[in-house]
Amino acid sequence: MNTTWHLLVERHETAPGAGFWSSQVLGQYVGTREQAMALLEERARNYVPEHPRDPQRTQLYRVTDGFMKIVEGVRHRRRWTCRFVLAELLHDDGVGGFPRIAPPPPSAPPPPSAPPSTPS
Repeated sequence: MNTTWHLLVERHETAPGAGFWSSQVLGQYVGTREQAMALLEERARNYVPEHPRDPQRTQLYRVTDGFMKIVEGVRHRRRWTCRFVLAELLHDDGVGGFPRIAPPPPSAPPPPSAPPSTPS
């Protein structure tokens, strides 16, 4: 069954004595959950957060409902966490819009097998 999915990233930046969260819709996809989750993984792997500018270490995790990327910066060893979530769209009042992600192209069918050869 095709469903409308939003691919979300939630970002958390640590700061001395504080931190803050922000979120962004990376795109919208209509299809199965498995297809949308594959696109979310691709987005998580290729996502480059604004900070840190000079990453020292990047880790990508698969979690129960998506993916998590932790980027550690060289300066003050601060960490930036990006959580990638697949969300089913239940309501949209029609204001604004999100980029629709095209489904992946269908894979080509395998070539037909050659007929069995007959002995001469």
